[in-house]
Amino acid sequence: MHSLHNILKEFIKDFGIDSGAVLNVIRRRWPHIVGDTVASHTFADTIKNKVLTIIVDTPQWMHHLSFFKEDISQKLKTYTIGAIRFRIGRLPEKADARGKEEDPKLTEEDLRFVENTIKNVKDEEIKEKFKKLISHGLTKGKGKEAP
Repeated sequence: MHSLHNILKEFIKDFGIDSGAVLNVIRRRWPHIVGDTVASHTFADTIKNKVLTIIVDTPQWMHHLSFFKEDISQKLKTYTIGAIRFRIGRLPEKADARGKEEDPKLTEEDLRFVENTIKNVKDEEIKEKFKKLISHGLTKGKGKEAP
């Protein structure tokens, strides 16, 4: 009897979708593979013949990453990637970026309150989390009719 894992592995290989499956895993794990800073300036675009093409948003970042090409390649070996290449391009819009837009349910007064509340927080990551938390608290229950 064959295990489900082996059956799925053969199915993916037989239909030639193995590179697509690997690419999806790499994309999901991208910030863990290269770090948040590098991930914010790059995108794992395509895999062809075990070569991963990485889109880089600026020439400066491409130059910077050229020094770390071997390190990145080494981290990708576990995903059966044989080599990487960089290409300048526009990064696709991330779902997180769309979610960071101001919530349309917030009033101008709500937005001022949020900004005034977080203005003294120095750490940008914490500031963003507080902003989301406060915005969520202000919008929770809005839109529901009062009895």
